[in-house]
Amino acid sequence: MNKSRESNNKTSLLVLTGLMTALVTIATMFLMVPVPFTGGYIHLGDSMIFISVLLLGWKRGGFAAGVGSMMADLFAGYANWAPWTLVIKLVMAIIMGLCIELARKNKRNLAGISIATAASWLGFNFVLGGIISSQALSNPQVLVDSAELGSLDALPAFISEVQSQIMIGALLIPLFLIIAAVYMKKKNNIRIPVYIIISMTFAGLWMVFAYYIAGGLLYANFAVSALSVPWNMIQFLLGFVIAMVIYSALMRTPAKKLFKISL
Repeated sequence: MNKSRESNNKTSLLVLTGLMTALVTIATMFLMVPVPFTGGYIHLGDSMIFISVLLLGWKRGGFAAGVGSMMADLFAGYANWAPWTLVIKLVMAIIMGLCIELARKNKRNLAGISIATAASWLGFNFVLGGIISSQALSNPQVLVDSAELGSLDALPAFISEVQSQIMIGALLIPLFLIIAAVYMKKKNNIRIPVYIIISMTFAGLWMVFAYYIAGGLLYANFAVSALSVPWNMIQFLLGFVIAMVIYSALMRTPAKKLFKISL
């Protein structure tokens, strides 16, 4: 009897892993918005990546995240991004899952994760600002051509706008996530634990940082790659909101028992 039950559990997990892999692919391809400058795109697939980790944990969730996202790149004609996507999304899911596990074990771990998230994000934004400014001084024509500005005269205003977007994002993302959690609490009487919000944030910021590095290596210009950062920040925020809405809804149904990480 025990062996039969264990076999059924393994089969169920296999089916759920396959289902979430497919849903990550479908959600990614459902709405693809091309990103200027780097030849990539933003999408809604991150929402299913977050759900995959909450449902399956970081191991199987990581498989669904990496393979599902890579398949979307291949099917949609972004094969040059596929290897990067496989690694970035896999690590994204692992970061989220491990942070949740650590935070649930000890509140001190949550404090450490929160500090690491804030410090890495602020540091990243500081470095980005320096890279963009340096490129604007040493090789401004590259930025003008990449951003399709038309003339060098438009470059200072454009750089100022991009830097402002990045800095505003760095300041508003934590506030936005807290407001979203409070709204869900009041609207649906669903309390999203802080450790889930922080873990998703850390994972999302990894995604933004990693795609910046990938874009810089692919196009041999880290200043141009920085121009796509605000777009990836939007992608992360959309993924967070959609995932939390779906998660909150499923917590009110019998599907709640299927989740490895539930409220």
